[in-house]
Amino acid sequence: MSAFSVFWRYGRQLLAASFVIVASGQAGAIQNRPLTINDLAQPPSIRTIQMSPDGRQVAYLQRTNDFHALARATGAAHREDPDNLHHRLLLVDLSGPAEAPPREIDLGTDIPVGVSWVGPDRLIVGAIATSEDNGHMPPQRRSRVPYYRFYWRLVSIDIATGQRDVLFGDDEAWDMRAADNFAEVVHPLPGEPDHILVAAHRNSNFDLWRLDLATGEEERVERGGSNTVQWAANEQGRAMFRLDVDVDDDRARIYRRRSGSDRWSRDETLSLDEFVDYIHRANRSIWAANTDDDNTVLVAVRPEGAERRGVYEFDLEADEIGEQVWEHPTYDLATVLRDELSDRMIAATYLDDRVRTHFFDRRLNAHFQALTAYFEADAVVYPLDVTANALLLFVTGPQEPGSYYAYTLDTSEVRPLAAVNPALLGTRLSRVTSERVTTRDGLVIDVFVTHPAGTAPGAALPTVVMPHGGPESRDSFGFDPIAQYFAAEGWRVLQPNFRGSEGYGRSFASAAHGEWSRAVQNDITDTLDWAINAGLTVRDRVCIAGFSYGGYAALAGAFATPDAYRCVVSVAGITDPEAFIDWSRENRPDAVEYWTRQIGDPVGDSDTVRAMSPVHQIDRMRSPILLLHGNKDDVVPMSQTSMMSDALEAAGYDYRVRIIRGAGHNFETPLGLGRTLALMEAFMGEYLDEVQPDDRDSWQTLTEAVRINLPEFRRLTGMPDPDADASNGLRDLLGATTSETDEIVDDSEN
Repeated sequence: MSAFSVFWRYGRQLLAASFVIVASGQAGAIQNRPLTINDLAQPPSIRTIQMSPDGRQVAYLQRTNDFHALARATGAAHREDPDNLHHRLLLVDLSGPAEAPPREIDLGTDIPVGVSWVGPDRLIVGAIATSEDNGHMPPQRRSRVPYYRFYWRLVSIDIATGQRDVLFGDDEAWDMRAADNFAEVVHPLPGEPDHILVAAHRNSNFDLWRLDLATGEEERVERGGSNTVQWAANEQGRAMFRLDVDVDDDRARIYRRRSGSDRWSRDETLSLDEFVDYIHRANRSIWAANTDDDNTVLVAVRPEGAERRGVYEFDLEADEIGEQVWEHPTYDLATVLRDELSDRMIAATYLDDRVRTHFFDRRLNAHFQALTAYFEADAVVYPLDVTANALLLFVTGPQEPGSYYAYTLDTSEVRPLAAVNPALLGTRLSRVTSERVTTRDGLVIDVFVTHPAGTAPGAALPTVVMPHGGPESRDSFGFDPIAQYFAAEGWRVLQPNFRGSEGYGRSFASAAHGEWSRAVQNDITDTLDWAINAGLTVRDRVCIAGFSYGGYAALAGAFATPDAYRCVVSVAGITDPEAFIDWSRENRPDAVEYWTRQIGDPVGDSDTVRAMSPVHQIDRMRSPILLLHGNKDDVVPMSQTSMMSDALEAAGYDYRVRIIRGAGHNFETPLGLGRTLALMEAFMGEYLDEVQPDDRDSWQTLTEAVRINLPEFRRLTGMPDPDADASNGLRDLLGATTSETDEIVDDSEN
């Protein structure tokens, strides 16, 4: 369902539930246009969005179709990375008329990269400034002093008057180290309306500063180090926490200030990999929230012997985990939501088949659960900002690609704000169902089934089995662009949360250890058997395809169940686990223990590891294989695909391989994603469809040219020209120019 048509369809039910819907000029979008690669590959239209502390206004950065000055100056104006596109700062007054357009805030020639509210009427904008536009001219003669054509700075904006002030002073900002994390707002200091607490680089150290918003003058309040990356303060704005990350010795160090002391002490040492894991699972840090006791904090952990991750007290003096504060009885804690001023925990999230949020305030929880119940059938609701009287929400789902809304508690008013990808609003998207499948050994797993739009319910269809990456990751009910694209081709998509998936507790996760091509693969096979027995899948028209670990699982399916699949696609997959562990030992030593636990010991149990290695099991495979890999992948090295390709070539196997130039592990750029999907579609279509659609380009058509520029790629893949499609409304993002620098070069396949 499109971002705003949800209100059109459910207006009566919503009013009956006592909510008030504020109309939008974008409401009533009809989903009837076929989905294309061009639709999916658009950069996000919203970069960052925040609600003001009083809940009256929302500020966000909206992407334009123009490359900014830095991109043009550095030769990046041919790349569709959203970081290269200019964004404008927009402001929505929630007390004003719903039909009123957002107000644009003038930033001059600054390139905004982030916004933060520091009061009900004041914004801080992190921006890249152009030196010459601000009086910093290139030296007339050679100098030992470095000259920056662009530099980071913080700008304070009074939104009532439009007054702009450069914090630290513009000369000081220009002299500061040009770092990716030049500065960030740590605390708005509500007791001092004219001041904020900011972490910023000075002389290579990430120090903490008290800034005067009126004058831009600064006062250093804490000294950091060259490895300091994060600060946190208590409710009064007193710095209580510091994180240092030393990449050289591969350690992350947490420092905490004790109650009544000015001294900093290192409380706990974590390996870098462990810390990254905690960032992923607990809202940027193992520290979940502060408490009323300065010597007690809340941490998001799974203590030794515990089955599930939850929230626990942590005694800083005794350096030990205390009482449990919150835990779901079935699922792991996902994230913790905190009040930005007090740093108190206000909500916890977990996933069953989708993200669920529990607020600890009864009134707030009642409002949120009512909203969730309203959107339940079609979408998932994420709370982004929480104020005393308003919520900023992100709503997404299979037929809702993602939109932002504001909700006012006093009036129960829901107001649409912006869509993440407007190009998708008019496209025909497919529904998804959550299923529970019992595997051969009695384990019950979640499976997400994408049913192609326009097909008869329950009809048997060609099917793509798409295992997720990780393996300790997961799928959930929501918008999956790749599943949607394959469904648009008329293929049903199966996505099982096999054993080892995240969020189901320690036992479920550890059940995959050493079982990659055995019990895990059985779960995937049992999912396919379930779909065949349910009449959803045509038995002899099934392909398996996956990215990262999913790419490994696809290849494992090729040798574990060689008769199950007509074709196999591995994108950036591990093909030789033993060699992958060796590579990790050289390049990511912190991850070796994790991968050895997952895969097995290639030294102590080499036979078992080789038995689950696709590169060593080619004699058991029968299905045609496609290997794809980005040459900028720093997670799974491209050598994994090269080894598999060489082994397949030596065996005289039916396979194809393409290297996607400029693509990283996650195929982040629109061109990398678009190229990958087009090749997968062409390859799988040969085996899934008895008759090829007229609008599908063949593998030969897509690969016959050695060099393909972006406009040519658009033509070959049948993408509509956005300029000629008013409903798309986006200009030349996959065909931005016709310069030679837009060309992509693929390695030749066998």
